[in-house]
Amino acid sequence: MSYNTYWGDSHCNIHRKHIPELPRTYDAARAILDFFPIAYYPADYYQMMEGLRVESHGRRKRFERDWQRVLDMVRVHNTPGEFVTFPGYEWTGNRTRYGDYNVFYCADEGPLDLSEDLRDLFGNLRRAPAIAIPHHPGYQVGWRGMDWDFYDEELSPFVEIYSSHGSSEGCNTAFTLNRNGAMSPRVSGGTVQDALARGCRLGIVASSDSHTGVAGPWGSGLMGVLANELTRESLWEAFKARRVYGVTGARIQMDFTINDHPMGSMIQTNGPPTVRVTVRASQALDRVELLRNNRVIRTHCHSGTWEVPEGDGPVRAKLKLEFGWGPDRLQPHLAVGPRQWLGGISLSDGHLLSVEPCFTYWDQSVGPLEQRTCQWQLTTARRDSAAVGPSQQALIFEMEVPLQAPITIRVDGREEKWTLRQALAGSRVIAFTDEIESLVQERFRLRAEEIENRDVFWHSAYKAKIHTAIPEAGYTATCEWKEDELRPGHNWYYVRVSQLNGQMAWSSPIWVDSV
Repeated sequence: MSYNTYWGDSHCNIHRKHIPELPRTYDAARAILDFFPIAYYPADYYQMMEGLRVESHGRRKRFERDWQRVLDMVRVHNTPGEFVTFPGYEWTGNRTRYGDYNVFYCADEGPLDLSEDLRDLFGNLRRAPAIAIPHHPGYQVGWRGMDWDFYDEELSPFVEIYSSHGSSEGCNTAFTLNRNGAMSPRVSGGTVQDALARGCRLGIVASSDSHTGVAGPWGSGLMGVLANELTRESLWEAFKARRVYGVTGARIQMDFTINDHPMGSMIQTNGPPTVRVTVRASQALDRVELLRNNRVIRTHCHSGTWEVPEGDGPVRAKLKLEFGWGPDRLQPHLAVGPRQWLGGISLSDGHLLSVEPCFTYWDQSVGPLEQRTCQWQLTTARRDSAAVGPSQQALIFEMEVPLQAPITIRVDGREEKWTLRQALAGSRVIAFTDEIESLVQERFRLRAEEIENRDVFWHSAYKAKIHTAIPEAGYTATCEWKEDELRPGHNWYYVRVSQLNGQMAWSSPIWVDSV
């Protein structure tokens, strides 16, 4: 059966300070996501005990007012077929002992249950259509890591493998779990691979764990869902069936089946299973790995297997445009607030097929996507600001264009024109060094030629990068593997995908039992 892929962020933490900005959060989420299970965060209340700052847990009266505001926004913004919302919160009971969970309801409302004991929470959640998703499970068990002794398959159909904390896949896997220096390091016992080895039937997602009010910040994690349609009911059915997967940021399309059963399935077979994987990446694909029982058993190395196309016909390719950089906090006189970027792309021939947003900050606008043109208005924060992830914002265009057809990029009064053949050959940068030269002369009364080390102009310049274009053969792959024999007993398989730029994706497992 064929499913649609929908994208969401199930871990955008909303603190008390973000409650007044909820309309802005939802408008920004609607612009880039298909669905949004919000995660209200009551734990931003701190106690001062003899001068020691301690994060609270449990209930406070003001939480109910915040929670009601969240429920109001969920109702207002839920639009089946366009943008689907779910109410949710991060549980703030005894997370130290049991690990962290995000709770979501398949309805316009549900109680804010901050029971101290996880077993009480689970007992209450069974009375409503609710799920409780473990996140950053790879920390020390008993100190905010996940204790899988309390795993409940019905309430926790999937687990968060990656977020702004890093990766909880396993102790010897890509990325670390060191981004939160207080809660680190990653350790055996609570990782996703530990859970699978214990027999937990967990799907896999990624999400941002953003604490800025910005949903779906690129590079912090997103969840993909394979569902029939964009409604709460259809998405919830996919959640419970574990037809979900996680990406670090790039919206890698992935189809993974065993004997034609989709990810998340539990199947029985009396013969060697056949595995099929189809990947459509955002940029150049590096490799596709198949893991069985937490060990890599097959690897498709894609890098170096494709050629730049030739000929006169149209070529399908992806082109990434990236904006930002600029002055940092050490040069406060060379920047004034966020930077606005006005620009557009136009083709002389061919078609624009899609645009993928890669945003980490407020106030981004792109589109509409026309056959040969698209406009954008982007905002980048100064380097070292409070933006989640990199200060750069980016767009990835997929297009079908003849190799010799001109492509024109306009950015803040600058224009670059070149052919797809030239774009496939290498990248280029538009550096606004003249702006910095003018600012230096205005604010410091120094001409460029008077400065001994001219690095300051390049280091402080806002820049736009036109990445090397990648042909379709470079970002797509289809793999088929057949086991040599049927392995007896209980086995689980999942797929790990890596792009050359470090972006990754993880499928939910498929469980195969021999009969």
